[in-house]
Amino acid sequence: MVRIKTIDNTVVPYMSAINLKFKIEKKWFSNQFFVTLNSWNAQYHAILGYDFLQRNKVVIDTVNKQLLVGNQKFDFEENSPTNVCSETTDCDISESDKNKKESFEQINNNFGEKFNVSEETFHALNVKIANNITVQPFSTEIINLKVPKNISKNKDLIFIPKKNKLGYLINESLNVPTNANLFHTIIENNTNKVIHVRKNTIMGKLSTFDVNDIMSPSESEIYQINNLNLNEIHKMRRDELLKSDFKLDHLNDKDKKDMQDLLLKNYKVFSKSYKTLGETSAVIPEFSLLHNFPLQTKPYSIPLMAKKYAQQEINNLLEAGIIEPSSSSYCFPVIFIKKKQNPNDSNSEPKFRMVVDYRLLNSITETFKICLPKISEIIKNIAGRKIYCVLDLKSAFFQIKLRDEDKRKLAFCTEMGNFQPTRLPFGSKNSTSYFHTLISKCLNGITGKNVQFFLDDIIIAADSLCELKVTLQAVFDRLTKFNLTLDPSKLQLCKPEITYLGFDLNANGFSPSEQNVNKVTNFPRPKNLKQVRMFLGMLNYFRGLIYDYAGIVEPLVKLTKKNTPFVWSVECENAFNTVQEIILKKPTLKNFDPNLPISLITDASKIAICGILLQKKDNVYYPLEFFSRKLTPAECKYPSIRRELLAIYASVKHFHDQLLGENFELLTDAKPLTEYQSLDKKPEIVARWLLYLGTFSFTPTHIPGSLNPADFLSRVVEENSLNVNNITLFQPNDKLSMQNISIEQKQDAILSKIMNDLSVNKQCKQYFLDVNSGLLMIKNAHKNKKKIVNRIVIPKSLIKVCIETAHAPHFGVRKTFEFIRHKYQWKGMYLDTKNFCEHCEKCLENKPKAKLTQTQMIPKRNLAPGQCIAIDVVGKLPRSTDNKNFILTIIDHYSRYLEAYPLQNITSRTIINCLNKYFANFGLPKFLITDNATNFISNETVEFLDRLNIQHRKSSIYYPMANGLLERAHRTMKESLASMCENTFQWSEKLLFFKLYYNNSIHSVTKFAPAEIFFGRKQNLPLDSFFEPVTVENESKYLKNIRNNMCSIRNEFAKNEEQYFKNNAPHIKGRKVPNFNLGDKVFVKNFSHPHVFQEKYKGPFEIIKILRNNNYVIKSLKDNKTMKLNESKIFKQEQPRPNLRN
Repeated sequence: MVRIKTIDNTVVPYMSAINLKFKIEKKWFSNQFFVTLNSWNAQYHAILGYDFLQRNKVVIDTVNKQLLVGNQKFDFEENSPTNVCSETTDCDISESDKNKKESFEQINNNFGEKFNVSEETFHALNVKIANNITVQPFSTEIINLKVPKNISKNKDLIFIPKKNKLGYLINESLNVPTNANLFHTIIENNTNKVIHVRKNTIMGKLSTFDVNDIMSPSESEIYQINNLNLNEIHKMRRDELLKSDFKLDHLNDKDKKDMQDLLLKNYKVFSKSYKTLGETSAVIPEFSLLHNFPLQTKPYSIPLMAKKYAQQEINNLLEAGIIEPSSSSYCFPVIFIKKKQNPNDSNSEPKFRMVVDYRLLNSITETFKICLPKISEIIKNIAGRKIYCVLDLKSAFFQIKLRDEDKRKLAFCTEMGNFQPTRLPFGSKNSTSYFHTLISKCLNGITGKNVQFFLDDIIIAADSLCELKVTLQAVFDRLTKFNLTLDPSKLQLCKPEITYLGFDLNANGFSPSEQNVNKVTNFPRPKNLKQVRMFLGMLNYFRGLIYDYAGIVEPLVKLTKKNTPFVWSVECENAFNTVQEIILKKPTLKNFDPNLPISLITDASKIAICGILLQKKDNVYYPLEFFSRKLTPAECKYPSIRRELLAIYASVKHFHDQLLGENFELLTDAKPLTEYQSLDKKPEIVARWLLYLGTFSFTPTHIPGSLNPADFLSRVVEENSLNVNNITLFQPNDKLSMQNISIEQKQDAILSKIMNDLSVNKQCKQYFLDVNSGLLMIKNAHKNKKKIVNRIVIPKSLIKVCIETAHAPHFGVRKTFEFIRHKYQWKGMYLDTKNFCEHCEKCLENKPKAKLTQTQMIPKRNLAPGQCIAIDVVGKLPRSTDNKNFILTIIDHYSRYLEAYPLQNITSRTIINCLNKYFANFGLPKFLITDNATNFISNETVEFLDRLNIQHRKSSIYYPMANGLLERAHRTMKESLASMCENTFQWSEKLLFFKLYYNNSIHSVTKFAPAEIFFGRKQNLPLDSFFEPVTVENESKYLKNIRNNMCSIRNEFAKNEEQYFKNNAPHIKGRKVPNFNLGDKVFVKNFSHPHVFQEKYKGPFEIIKILRNNNYVIKSLKDNKTMKLNESKIFKQEQPRPNLRN
């Protein structure tokens, strides 16, 4: 039973109903109309109700006076009643001659448009009233109109009323004439005056009408929204889904095809638009309010840049039936939040997320409580598998239908009008709870080791592709059953490593994601209590990955106590740095394996207790999870043995799920606890702990205190960790392979012509074809012109690739050019290399401009390679991924061969350990040069060098040029690492790459590569990876060639060094060389940073000893202290002029 209600809720009775097709402007609609007994205003042909507005998603824009239907706009028509004239219109009401002459052109023009009838069909004649009529104010009367004699009586008649000045209204009508050649219609008087109409007054026009002459709309023209059935929606999903929607390029061709077939077969679970979005009523949300008083708020203004998106989003949601126009007394504002823009697509239009601000409604909504799963449990269950997939539901909440009575409560307002959702909206209270309930119901029975979910993200894991496909099909079947759909653009498929809920999951276990690591390590030092709480809240997410977390952060936790002043102490700084270093290492925990033995190691301190759950595989312990908590003030007063027992009790209780029913090994450094059953049961709390521990089966084992958990775990990480980035550190460029160069040479127009000429035995200068590889080669004299070198001719298409590969360590023009011309050649090679290097953005960003120096140049004349080395420390540097902050550099003074070791600290013991590694590889030197740093001149270091009979030479203080070879290498190293590292913490990885290139680049002084002088040969670079290996046919001949080559290198080396200093002598021309003698009174530069009014020099001092290389030993005339300085740091007071001596 249908009830028609007016705006004041009055029920209107009706006589009958009919479905009609009608048109607004050029758009056809279909709707049900009702014939009522009420006296409606005759100026309206029909009244469209709320059912029409709701079904067709009509938005009434009162500001612009438009109706918005989908993407179409219809302007309001503000016409006067159809047959009432304005004051300026000439209308008659009698049969006067003037009336007879009056034209009905306006009626004729409007008739065809109103009824959609062709001009040939309509031929109108005047219609007169049959008798006098009087119509009282605000009333209606039935009148009789005469049918003209020349009109066929067997056809239906169309009557169009004439405009009048009296103010009465008569509607258009479709009529059937009576036997008396009359037809009836209604006249309506809406004025406050009596209207008299005389007999034979022309009331309008009349014409015959044939139903077949109406131009009816086609079905496709009728505007009806969201009336698709499920089969039609499935067809739309299949049609819009493409193979390219799935990112599977990392798979081989066979696996990629198998996976694409599986996904396309299950097209029913994928949706790319709102129109094909899934819809389910498996879970029906209920929004129960604390009271029924309507809540309303004003709409928020929409930013200009978001208005276009807002209009499009509203239209899309209307068209899909996800929202509908609303007249609800509830109303909440909408916010448009800008989404993150893809950094690779900076030119794309900004996108926004539409969110309704339901905070006011949420405050009066009753809570629907559920328990969300613990993220840590999800990660533990799913980690440690070989293949992963993550499925993301498309507009997840919009797939749940709402009850009709709840739609009005969730209405929202925008500048485009008021709307209400038909599906569950985001942002409303309990939306998350209902959605989690739905997914739990959908995946019930298949979640476990292979399937887990958290809200709209479903993760699937497997150890093989076959197992993965079976699990995927099971999930797809469930989603199809519940008519839920996924977003194909957000799927992550068949990945060996995946980021899920802030963790990186792979076959090794789980660790913090790179994004979260950066958040923790880049967090600035807290400056107030709020920032400390933010930092601790961020860390709490990963506390299960950090050994003794509670003990480490205890100084920071103290700051959060009530009435504690904020003082950032040294302990706070150490805790802050320590926890950042631990997270930077990305600690990885293994997944629990029920087939492996379990161990639990515990420890206690005066402030915290901790425990580590371990499993042993191949005689190696792997951590599964860490537990720690801070001791209460009362627990801190426990004796040591009771705190250790508390650590065991609390750890066993924390790992209850994994340990109950298992026989595990308990490791503790408290030896009395190995006989815990014989402990004194007092106080009572100890008895309770022992009673609880008695329900578990374990074997206590004592471990020495030296094998504390921190040391134990650090060894496990160092022995088994592998940095993935180092695997491809030296990978050569495949474009420079022999096969690819051969192909590119043949495609190069110039080189292909030369190759064709050579193939027909034509002479082409120095070019020739290599017999083995078929490559085009060129003969050139070596730089010493004593031998001929064959080089590969690089085609134009590979020039950039060749230079990029040689310029990988970002060295200068000369070294990059030497790398290339060792094996390759093309015309203009040096200019191309120079142009590339001088315009390299990384080099421009990280290399300083060259400076003219005026330092006196001192030649190096050392015995042989390995006889004299210099060492120094670079840092403190940004903490690297392997927790290193410094670099120990060692350079051989003769060959300039450089070795560098990343270090965590620079204590004397660490320096000695590195020197031992160097000596084991390259032998003991005779001399070792250092600066005056405390770790180099400590008693431990001096004794170490004395035992090895190594002469320790210390450079002058505050004069780094005394160790110039190493300082210059430092500059090159810093520039190269800065250019190669995308992130600062990668420098430790790139250091290996730098050393290889540096030691094999031509030195500007010796004109030889350091490795060539040091080893007698060059080392292979990535540029050389595609060449054939060097073979030795005759050992004696090979050794003789090496000896001759070494002699030749040393002779040329000496000449090149001498020539270099000779050529660069003009750079120091004009420099004033100081002349110091024994006993001279001098002043020394103040090496501290003086204030404005402090002295810049200190003195006087007396020169008591003259050393080599312009160094002097001076003695203070005030306190007799001595120091060694270079001439550049001292100056001599000039002798007074003769007239001032007295």
